[in-house]
Amino acid sequence: MKKQALPKLILKRGTMSKKISTLILAFLVLLSFSSIPAKGKPAEVLQLFEDLQQVIISISKSIQPAVVHIEVVHKINDLKYKSLASGLIIDDKGYILTNEHVVDKAISVLVTLSSKLEYQAQVIGTDKQTDLALLKIEPKEKLKVAQMGNSDKVEVGEWVIAVGNPYGFDRTVSFGIVSGKGRVLPNLPIETPLINDFIQTDAAIDPGSSGGPLVNLKGEVIGINSIGFGRAQGFTIPINMAKEVNQKLLASGKINRGWLGVVLQPLNREYAAYYNSPDLQGVIISDILPNSPAAKAELSPGDIILEYNRQKVEAEKGEDLNRFSMMVSQTPLGQEVPIKILRDNQVKEIKVNITEQPKVDAEEYETGLGFTVKEITENMFRQRMLDDKEGVLVSFVDVAGPASQAELDEGDIIIKVDALSIKTLDDFKKAVSTVKEKKHIMLVVKRGKAQRFILISPEVKTEKAEKTAE
Repeated sequence: MKKQALPKLILKRGTMSKKISTLILAFLVLLSFSSIPAKGKPAEVLQLFEDLQQVIISISKSIQPAVVHIEVVHKINDLKYKSLASGLIIDDKGYILTNEHVVDKAISVLVTLSSKLEYQAQVIGTDKQTDLALLKIEPKEKLKVAQMGNSDKVEVGEWVIAVGNPYGFDRTVSFGIVSGKGRVLPNLPIETPLINDFIQTDAAIDPGSSGGPLVNLKGEVIGINSIGFGRAQGFTIPINMAKEVNQKLLASGKINRGWLGVVLQPLNREYAAYYNSPDLQGVIISDILPNSPAAKAELSPGDIILEYNRQKVEAEKGEDLNRFSMMVSQTPLGQEVPIKILRDNQVKEIKVNITEQPKVDAEEYETGLGFTVKEITENMFRQRMLDDKEGVLVSFVDVAGPASQAELDEGDIIIKVDALSIKTLDDFKKAVSTVKEKKHIMLVVKRGKAQRFILISPEVKTEKAEKTAE
């Protein structure tokens, strides 16, 4: 590279394009450093990095006023605790995007703007499957709104900036690249399955950064930061997905997703060889959920899905199944979809009417009797390998409460309260309201394969509290 080539190339571009070009060219200069005469080295290299620095400074100044500090008080069972996080202003009326896990079980959400003014926020809606939440404040000042980008156009290797409040340090900026796209995080310790399609970045996403933006070098938000795993392993929700969730939460406060009702596994090369078709691509149906659209359309375990709604389907690994799950979830409810399958070496097309996905986020209920229960969802039924879906799951037992004294355990399934049978969480709520004032409450629970009686005396907790206070 000749000494004068770089300045001429840069001067041909506009101001922002010039700065962006220098980011790429900076590394080229370093690689060709030895070819530049010694006399020109310091000035030209320093100018390139000065341009790089100015790009970062300019974008940081532009996005920081749209980033908010969030302080949340959570209540889980009998424990209250405080957490810190980030959020992004997306509307001048006071709407803010953040993560669902930020406001999970929140009893108070306090938002602090860059002006240092504080506002109590209302949670408009949440979506646990994408880890997104929409908040609303009533601002007394003009808000800086973030400029949205198009995450479908994001490229691996693209340089990005992450902004958030790690460890409470307001509006911290970190710099890196897009390390990957379409990432799946299958091993998170959660009951509700995520719809994974994360952007991976090596820009730092530390505790407190959750909910902040990932920004490209045009100053456009391309994602909402969700989680970091150690150094240089940050995962961001694509902004196009966030836009879609935001619109649905604004419209109804909830998300309705399409549902097929199948359990899938990938069709790798070993399976393809077994079916005597080395080039075969698709996904294998390993199970069909009862009363699901798939069951009504007479799909069967062992069928291989080749196409869904005229789009080819393939999955070599477990993480590749995510694309098919997203295709189904984004299908409008009530739409009849053609599905091409391979069954008994014959290709068939079956039409399936897509219905609404059953509830995946289990509701919890604090009884006031020293324990908390949770409704049994389809996903929980399968994960915990329960015998049936009737009853409610004991999710917490206060060690100092009457339920603990009666030897109720977490994981027990309550199927009866006195003489009242329990099939759903609503059944349980009604039953508890009728017996709460009684001196003794008889529960019938299933613990593993065995049935057990639990006699709770609500007064035990009061007596213990009085003795402790003496």
